[in-house]
Amino acid sequence: MDHSSNNGTVRFSNILEEVFIMSFMRLPVTPDLEGTALGQHLERQLGDRRAFLRRATALGLALPALAAAAYPVVAQHEHEATPPVPEDGDGYVGSDASTSDDTGDSTPVPQSPTAHTVYDPVLAPVESGPKDFTVVAKDTTVFVAKDTPYAGWTFDDTIPGRTLRVVEGDTVTMTVRNEGAIMHSLDTHAAKTSPELNYRNLESGEEFTWNFVATTPGAFMYHCGTPPVLLHIGAGMYGAMIVNPKEGWSPAQELIFVQSEFYFEDADAPVMSPSMTKMMFASGMMMDGVAFNGYLNQYVENPIAVKVGEPIRIFVVNAGPNVWSSFHVVGAIFDRVCVNANPRNELFGLQSVSIGPGDGACVEFTLEEPGTYVAVNHSFGHAAHGAIALLQAE
Repeated sequence: MDHSSNNGTVRFSNILEEVFIMSFMRLPVTPDLEGTALGQHLERQLGDRRAFLRRATALGLALPALAAAAYPVVAQHEHEATPPVPEDGDGYVGSDASTSDDTGDSTPVPQSPTAHTVYDPVLAPVESGPKDFTVVAKDTTVFVAKDTPYAGWTFDDTIPGRTLRVVEGDTVTMTVRNEGAIMHSLDTHAAKTSPELNYRNLESGEEFTWNFVATTPGAFMYHCGTPPVLLHIGAGMYGAMIVNPKEGWSPAQELIFVQSEFYFEDADAPVMSPSMTKMMFASGMMMDGVAFNGYLNQYVENPIAVKVGEPIRIFVVNAGPNVWSSFHVVGAIFDRVCVNANPRNELFGLQSVSIGPGDGACVEFTLEEPGTYVAVNHSFGHAAHGAIALLQAE
């Protein structure tokens, strides 16, 4: 009787059991796998257990996320050779492969809070031509809700970072400077580039400049890609980069909304700090807040003025790190939706648009009557957690 299938099932079951136990550890960690079935398997398949764990941590993944891949890999070992895995320094998985093992052991340290300033949602126009941006990584404590300071890692002292806007075909020069206490980096979804060359980790005090050509129009996310990526995004290191199509957009009132969630380590602390544990196991309503442009309900107290009878275009980028957005404006129908804000991806007559973490869209509509219109994440649990904005049409 051939017991190979049963043996594989038992082996996979043992691996899952070990992975399940390790899932309760706070990441990023380097679990001791010596002598375990999973550890032996990784050493056999990948040669260097530490390199594998570093790559997994770089993705901001818990080890349970590897379980789905474990069985196919075991089966492959039994039937065919495994492709070689790059040595450290040869590959990139969410961050520079040379990252030290303890990159993410730190969490943001509370600073004196910066007074809240309403994030300006109105987009300035842009002309084609070379663009030069300097983005600075900083440790900054900001307010993310009324009386709620948050110890964050930021770009340019704000959550989200400032919106960068270019035109399709522009040469974009990016200078990234790290004034934070630990490693940081910058990954922009708007670029076609080698991550290990240009999304590299920077030690505190380091600076790096690179450039790319913006070849594809869209509403893109940029974020820190240093491991664990989940924690760095959850701590506030993200923003939007809008690439206009080279033919331009039709005239409209243009706004930017960056949706994101916050997960608090201790809701009773005087200063909130990001909870990696909550981020790892986020489901349902585990988040403590969902915001447009980094502050819960900020456009409820400060409605956005728009004009009746004139087209409105809202670019929406979902920075996540985990939850989807079902973007909707109460009392409006979207005349046109461009998925990822690329005019080649057109939909018409939508009531809402679904935007996953790390994705974007733009919606176009006209308000025919004066009044107050509510822009909302129509997943209303998220709206109840702060993802609401008022448009005051006059």
